[in-house]
Order: sequence, then C-alpha cells, then structure tokens
Amino acid sequence: MKKLISKIQQEGFTLLELMVAMSIFAVMSLMIFGGLKEVLDVRNATDLYTKRLTELQIAFLHIGRDIRQFNNRGVRDQFGSNLESLKGNEVGQYKIELTRDGYSNYAKINRSSLQRVAYGIDDNKLYRYHWLVLDRAADSEPVKMLLLDNIEAFKLRYLDTGASATTGIDKDWVTYWPPISGTIIPDVIEVTFELDDWGRFTRVFGLPDAI
Repeated sequence: MKKLISKIQQEGFTLLELMVAMSIFAVMSLMIFGGLKEVLDVRNATDLYTKRLTELQIAFLHIGRDIRQFNNRGVRDQFGSNLESLKGNEVGQYKIELTRDGYSNYAKINRSSLQRVAYGIDDNKLYRYHWLVLDRAADSEPVKMLLLDNIEAFKLRYLDTGASATTGIDKDWVTYWPPISGTIIPDVIEVTFELDDWGRFTRVFGLPDAI
C-alpha cells in the first residue's frame, strides 16, 4: 500500500484518469444536490402547509369562541344609533358583529367584562375587530387583527328558530341577522371560509342560550 501511494505521489495522475475522476465527482455532486433539493422542497411545502393549517385553525378558534361567549347586550354605534347584540350583514365592512362576554381584565381596569367584536374581509384578508368600549363615541376606532389571507369568500348563515311565523317552516337558515321573524338569538351560526388554495371549510357554532 505504501509503495502504491509512493508511486502515485511520484508519477501523479494521467489526464484521462483526472477527467474520469472529475466526471465521477460531478455526477455524485449532482445526485447529492438533487436529493438535498428534494428534501428542502418537501420541507418548505410542509412548513407552508403547517402555517396555513395553523392560520385556519386560529381563525375558527377566534370566531367560534366569540360566538360561544355571546351576550345579549345591544350597543350604540359612533352615531348614537342602537345596534343589536348580534348583527349579520351580507354586505358592508363587517359581516358579523356581536357582543361577547369573558373580556379578560388582567390589569384590573375599571371596565366591563363585555366586549364588542366584528369580523370582516378587506383585500381578500379576514380581520377580527374589537372596540375598547361597548357604546362608542364619535372617535372610537376598532383594534384590527389579521387572521387569514387569500380568502375568496366569507359566508355566514343563521338558523332562525322563529321562522315558522313567516315561512311556515319550524326552522330556516337565513344569511342575515336579525331576521324578519323577530327572533333575538339564532340556534346556531354556520361559518364558511372559501380559500384560494384549499377550497371550502365550514364549521357550525352554537350560542350559549341554544346549547
């Protein structure tokens, strides 16, 4: 072995041997790079999938928690007009607006435990809004939080328990609230997100008085 190494050190490699060695090295490098790139691509795709799934779950978590903590307390808007405790619109800035209980107060500030929240779409993004006061002044602005992007549609339906008064049906789905029947609280609210990349997702949430 020592003689062979000594011979290589003395005589070196021929040009052909060097070209063959370089070719083998180049092929092996391409194979390694290709495998590494595939691993990185899979990892990036997994990270994007996980991030998107987390955002979707958080969006449903927020809106579901707000609906389940609904409180039947109306408020006044910035113009002094009365707003229902639950208001659903097919058009407009806020698709749903409601009063909820359980407003955390870790700082022990002298304020209500109720909170007014809303959800709306702006530039294909879902935002959650909340106000620092229940009855707004002219300068009351909501705090805005981004929950989900790349949304094609955000749809809500309300199960009207008093539909029989107007339609003859015991219960009926409506896309706005309050309904003509005058029902104060729906049984459940159906929330649907239609995403550009993943399609449609629907969840149904019950309100406290209906659970």
